[in-house]
Parts: sequence; structure tokens; C-alpha cells
Amino acid sequence: MGLARFAFGMILPNMQIDLHLNATQAGFIGSLNFLGYLLGLFFSSKFYTKFGAQILIKRSLLTQAFSMLMMGLLSNYLLISMFYLLTGFFGALANISIMTYVTQIVPKEIRGKTAGLAIIGIGSGIMLSGFSLPLFENIYNETSWRVSWISFAFIVLCIAFVTQKGLKHEMHNNITSTNANLSTIKTILDKSFLKVAFLYLIFGITYVVFVTFFVLAAQTKWGVSTEISGSFWALLGFASLFAGPLFGSIADKIGSFKALSIIFFIQTLANLLLSFDTPAYFLWLCAFLFGVSTWGVPSIMTVLSGELFGIEKTAKILSLVTIFFASGQIIGPFGAGLIVDIFGNFSYIFALSSLLTFIGFFSSLLFASKALSKN
Repeated sequence: MGLARFAFGMILPNMQIDLHLNATQAGFIGSLNFLGYLLGLFFSSKFYTKFGAQILIKRSLLTQAFSMLMMGLLSNYLLISMFYLLTGFFGALANISIMTYVTQIVPKEIRGKTAGLAIIGIGSGIMLSGFSLPLFENIYNETSWRVSWISFAFIVLCIAFVTQKGLKHEMHNNITSTNANLSTIKTILDKSFLKVAFLYLIFGITYVVFVTFFVLAAQTKWGVSTEISGSFWALLGFASLFAGPLFGSIADKIGSFKALSIIFFIQTLANLLLSFDTPAYFLWLCAFLFGVSTWGVPSIMTVLSGELFGIEKTAKILSLVTIFFASGQIIGPFGAGLIVDIFGNFSYIFALSSLLTFIGFFSSLLFASKALSKN
């Protein structure tokens, strides 16, 4: 996922130049990927129950690799968008399968930490893209974005064959049989579910604006070179290696909502710094703050999904709550691209993101206090 989805922010500047895209069109490509992710969520629970983690993850990654390859070969912006939609669709199937599988095979007391460890893969992909993109640009110039997609497609292809050997195919038959008995309408109307969905919606909107436009803002607003912005991206990826295990462990100890409040507070600082005309060296701090906090959210949401209605129903709960997250991903890049084109300034989108993450911070504290009062 770090290569198929989150490398997009690093690839985007040269892709935008070579294809002559404006900010709205660039945001549209990103939004279609997240639309595909949203559509995939409606099928992930059913497919997980039918095929299990081993088969579903392999087939999803193979299809992702094919769609990424086509993106690197095509020149038509709309066709590239359609293939990126496919990447998002099968990314959802793979992601839900991975996170569900992990949380269902480990003890409750280390569930948050273990889910966080799985998220390390995203940071690794971001780091790889941060280091490789400047190298590709030095060799291939503006067409380096094509080499990036093709190279990353090959890596995803290899991962598809390697990782499936470590998964236990027989596990899913015993732990997904009760998904069909869970009422979707009843679940969505549940107050606890709505709290989690609201926070995940905020995260979906704000994090995707950051990963889509951070590098572009660094190069446009601060005049940073591709090499330096690649270093920012690599730092973000390196810091994110610690986010999942760190905040997963914190959630295991102090509770999921309190851990989320810490994450949202850190993200508020990162976005707020980008909204001002700060010196360029502050970009290092922004990249670190965002990286060290962001990927703690998916692991905590996975744990909360199991806590809400039982671990055996994690796949369906996680799929439903992630619909809100995916909706935020669709709104974020396209809306942010429109704002940039209208005002010609990146400050507004990061200011809006900081406001939303602050709402997430305050809401998480409120939900945590209510959870304690119930206990």
C-alpha cells in the first residue's frame, strides 16, 4: 500500500508536469483511487469470508500490480485515472484482509501493538519512494514518474507471491462465519460505531490532503528541489515505521480514544505549521510529526472494530467503518485541488486540515471520558 497509494504524492509533481495537469486534475486522479478504495470496502468482508486472507491478498496484489503497470505505460489522464481506481479497489480488499487476519490471530492484550507492526509496511513503501524518485528523475527527467510506477508494480508483483506463503489458509473458516449475522443498518446506527466513523472520516479527509499535496507544496510554495522533497518524504516514511507499534501499544495501555486524541493533536501541529509562511526547514518537523503519528490511526481503528461487536466480526465492522474513512479520502484531494486552483495558495488547505484534526482531538477526548464514565 505504501507503493500503490502513498507514493502518489511523491510521483505527482513530475506526472503533473509531463501530462500538463492542473491541481484539480491531479486531485481528481487521487480521488478516483480513493473512490475505488471505497467501492472495494463493500466487497471486502464478503470476499474475505469466501476466500480467506491467503487467496484474497495474493489476487488483490496481482491486480494492483497490473493496474500500476498500465498507469506507467499510458499517457491519457482519464485512462490513468481509471486504472488508479482499480488500484484503490483491490487495495481495499488487500488492506481489510491483512488487518482482519492480524487482529484475529493474536491475544487481546497485544492486539493494538501487533496491528501497528503490520502498518510498518506502509512506511517502508513511503521511504522507498522518497529515496528512489530523485534517482529516477536524475536519469529519466520528467518521465521518471513512468519508471516509478513500473518499478513499484514489479515490487508489488513479487510481494504478492512471497507473502502468501506465510499466511495460514485454514484460519479464516473458523473466524468469519458470523459476519453474515450482523445487521448493517443496526451497526451503522449504533452510537459507538458512529463515534469511530466520525473520527475516521476526519482522518480520511486530512491525511490524504497531506500525502497528496505535501511534496507539491514544498516544491511550489517553498521552492524545494526534488532531491530535498524526497528527503522529506523519506523522513516521513522512516518516522511512520514507529507510528503503528507506538500508538498501538499506547492504545493497549490507556485506551484507543485517548491514543487517538494524542495523534490528532500531533497532526494539528503538523498541518498548522504548513498553513503559515514558515521557514523551509520547518518542513522537516512537519514531515516527522505527520509520519510519527498518522499510521497509528488504522491500527487503532482495527482494534476498535473488534472491540465494538466482537473479534469474529472484525472484517465486516472494519469494512463498514472504513467506508467513512474512504469517503473522506474522496472529498480531500479533489476539494483541496479546487481550493488551490481558486486561491492559488496551499496555506488554506492545510489550515482547514488543522481545524478538522483539532475537532478530532477534542472529540476523541470527549469520547474517552464518556467511555470511562460508562465503565
